[in-house]
Amino acid sequence: MNNGKVDWTGNFPAIVTPFDRDGAINDAKFLELIEIFVAEGAAGIIISGSNGESWALEPDERLHLVRIAAELLKGKVPVIGGTGGIITPRVVELTKAAKDAGADGAMIMPPYYAMVNRKEVVAHYKAISDGAQLPIMLYNSPAATGVNLTANLCAELADIEYVVAVKQSVPDFVEFANTIDAVGERIQVFTGSSGKRGLAAVMVGCVGFVSSEDSHVMGREGIDLWTLSAKGDIEAARALQARILRMKNALGPIGTAPAAMKTAMNILGRPGGYVRAPLLNLDEKEIEQVRGALDRARTAAGDALFAAAQLLPEAEHGLALARASHAAGQSSLFVVLDAQERLLAARRRQVAAQREAAASAAALERALGCRAPRVMPQPDAD
Repeated sequence: MNNGKVDWTGNFPAIVTPFDRDGAINDAKFLELIEIFVAEGAAGIIISGSNGESWALEPDERLHLVRIAAELLKGKVPVIGGTGGIITPRVVELTKAAKDAGADGAMIMPPYYAMVNRKEVVAHYKAISDGAQLPIMLYNSPAATGVNLTANLCAELADIEYVVAVKQSVPDFVEFANTIDAVGERIQVFTGSSGKRGLAAVMVGCVGFVSSEDSHVMGREGIDLWTLSAKGDIEAARALQARILRMKNALGPIGTAPAAMKTAMNILGRPGGYVRAPLLNLDEKEIEQVRGALDRARTAAGDALFAAAQLLPEAEHGLALARASHAAGQSSLFVVLDAQERLLAARRRQVAAQREAAASAAALERALGCRAPRVMPQPDAD
């Protein structure tokens, strides 16, 4: 139970692990990406999660990443290390070692593949809590583990001393809301899949995002989805959520995650790097698909602005006709009022489209149109 152990809130990117072409971890790119995220407003960094290809990392590599991140950040934002695994004693030891390496917390999924029951899940987390005494963020991704940390199970796990938060990535949004209702007063509830449901998650009470494509590809704009949602700027947050979702949906079918996301980062000049086997880096055709997805995301806002601009003169003409008809005694005042409302709606739509186009240009047009790395589909290994 949290009991004031942590005050985690905000956008916590689950950072990718940049590998070179030969599979080696590129420390320089990893640290550069952390610095970028913090400058863009990240409130914490999560290492060796799904985005970080934790399944492809040896335990000593996970600890190395935690160590160099903690040395870089020096407490500026929390460093949370992914230490999940199947064998409970090994997870305890890895979590203790992550604490010694400087981690402020550990994100831990339940044991996968072993088909554990509820009693075994609770015993697993209690052993980690007792043995490592490091704040734990539960990680529920039932599609990846075969184990679902339901709202009811989270309520039991929240009684464990060092369980202080949960990343709830269950696809069922009602179950997500039920989790907040069940444990939101005792532990910090973060949403996964913020690119799909970040705004909605804030509306039902989550305290933060564990973000993916939104922060990695869209940078500050993606990270700002939390800020806009939390401060109640619903119109701006809704427009941003739609842009992020379009980008996420476009990248989703290409390759196996996080290959397309890393490729998008490379195209935009952000340090994404390569994936590690068993995943495959994208081929040239797939790289062009990613480039096309980014181009479509860039131009979608411009298309919306054009459509809005077409409506405005039509609405103005309609109001002029209504006024003339009313002046000639051929129609009632209600016709004029209706035409005025249509004109106001067209103007509001144009203003919203202008804002979206400006934001899209700031986030993507500059990167796609001006930055040199665009000419290279993947970075050179170094």
